[in-house]
Amino acid sequence: MVGTDALLAPAELRALAHALDLRPTKRRGQNFLVDANTVRRLVRLADVGPRDTVLEIGPGLGSMTLGLLGTAGAVVAVEVDAPLAAALPVTVAARLPAETAARLHVVLADGLRLGVA
Repeated sequence: MVGTDALLAPAELRALAHALDLRPTKRRGQNFLVDANTVRRLVRLADVGPRDTVLEIGPGLGSMTLGLLGTAGAVVAVEVDAPLAAALPVTVAARLPAETAARLHVVLADGLRLGVA
């Protein structure tokens, strides 16, 4: 699990959203996870480990992504919003060690339209 300081606090989420001029839309079903305790609980309940690759649809500002990278072997984050997809690796790199941040793979795509091979 990542340290508490790596997770995003509500004020940091608001600052990121403001910097991206982000206004969540109902059309895209955008809701942003702001409680670090909820992130920790969800990651614990997911029971993922270093041999697991997690597919995260709609990582948004990265709250859950940061938590998942603390336990998962890799995270593939699929984000349809281009500014969010571009900001995610920057946020992760600023908060996690380089070897942990390197386990994030961002895909700019609509998660509902991804094909399965």
